[in-house]
Amino acid sequence: MQNEQRHAGAEQDASGHLEPLARPEALTEMVTERLRSAILSGTLAPGTHLSVPEIAKRLGVSRTPAREGLIALEREGLVEPRASAGVAVIAGGTADILDLLDIREGLEIITVRRAAERMDGEGIAQLKALFAQHEAVVAQNDLARHVELDAAFHGMIRDGAGNGRLARQLVQIDQQLRVLNSRLSRAQGWSGRAVLRDHKAIIDAIEAGNADAAERHMRAHIERTRAFQQRSAGQDQPPT
Repeated sequence: MQNEQRHAGAEQDASGHLEPLARPEALTEMVTERLRSAILSGTLAPGTHLSVPEIAKRLGVSRTPAREGLIALEREGLVEPRASAGVAVIAGGTADILDLLDIREGLEIITVRRAAERMDGEGIAQLKALFAQHEAVVAQNDLARHVELDAAFHGMIRDGAGNGRLARQLVQIDQQLRVLNSRLSRAQGWSGRAVLRDHKAIIDAIEAGNADAAERHMRAHIERTRAFQQRSAGQDQPPT
């Protein structure tokens, strides 16, 4: 009897250490996030071909989550179908970037107006703190951090606007632009001074609750980026 009890207790202890298998949905999410991170970091460069069998093998998963992960990234606009088979990381040119900037401008204008109307004192304080970090990064000529903080600035404004659906659309547009502009991250001789001037004007307008001024400065900020893309098509340097 005692042996049986000890045996039963051992089974209970063993079962207590078993971890549940990942749900299929969770596995798909993990694959999607892993691939998304690799694309945004440049580990998977623009134009890189991706196939379901290859992804399944490299990530050690079955073909189903690999396929679903690629479908999710196609919906986000980070990969596009290949005529032969599989998909490839997006690799458009200047025309594609300008098209995305047109879409981004419309969405950012709505977002910054809502932020000027809705952002509270805490949100504005966070914007100012981020701006101070950005000034230091620009002074240090740290392009990689400049890109990160520029994205964080726009992210804070999205959050302050209080419109989740709008924010999700902008995130997808920004991710696509990040991939298509990835060559800029390797550029030399850059300057973020004009970006800082734009950001400061936008922050001041939001703090004043002036939606019209916030819109005007955001529009000018995006137009500066568009003008750079038109000027520097085929060049490998970022805007100043």
